Amino acid sequence: MANSLNLIIPAKLPAKRWATVSPNYEYGQSAVTWFKQLLQAKRPDVSFVAEQWPALGKIEAGPTVQAIAAADPEAIYNVTFGGDLTKFVREGNTRELFKNRAVVSVLTGEPEYLDPLKDETPAGWIVTGYPWAEVSTPENSTFRAAYQKRFNDYPRLGSVVGYSTVKAAAAALAKAGSTETPKLLAAMSGLKFDGPFGPVEFRAIDHQATMGAFVGKTALKDGRGVMVDWHYADGAKYLPSDDEVRKLRPQ
Repeated sequence: MANSLNLIIPAKLPAKRWATVSPNYEYGQSAVTWFKQLLQAKRPDVSFVAEQWPALGKIEAGPTVQAIAAADPEAIYNVTFGGDLTKFVREGNTRELFKNRAVVSVLTGEPEYLDPLKDETPAGWIVTGYPWAEVSTPENSTFRAAYQKRFNDYPRLGSVVGYSTVKAAAAALAKAGSTETPKLLAAMSGLKFDGPFGPVEFRAIDHQATMGAFVGKTALKDGRGVMVDWHYADGAKYLPSDDEVRKLRPQ
């Protein structure tokens, strides 16, 4: 879903020449495959001029940045995270890889990845993430206050995902009224529960959860990275349609 959410802005960019950088395992491969497919469906004039596939947790940032720069893309799609992201950003800043180039980056707006970047956070990247301090919905406000009271710290996106997972499991058990596998499977189909981002449903047709994501841009504030110009994109609006699911998952 992150790929389709990140297409809200990229499809409108003037950039035609794109490069990708992503960890070389299933998540990274799928993220690039679907981004390319979805973007080119909306923008047939787009081409991908370079792909970099560093091993997860073992990026060689210098050669990676050099190879992307040599292809001279107009925009970059980044899927690296954690320590790989920090190294990629640091080297990219040093070599001015991001200067006058649009960057679309999944996960980078999450506090667990912005925090280590500190004042090295590049401004203007289009990202998915979690602006935990600014989301003032009743659901997030309640969750944030309880989390801070319990842990004396602020929540990360991993906190939301972990909490939502437990909430989903509890809702499934309550609906099933049993721990027997067949009854739990039946209960999970179309299961609904409330999480920090609001109502979530496991769609009956493909069992995908509709929890959405925040989409915005990176910026520097008080020497640290934050998300700005963000909005919440409800996952129910961006998951494949029933007809698409039937094509992807034929009976």
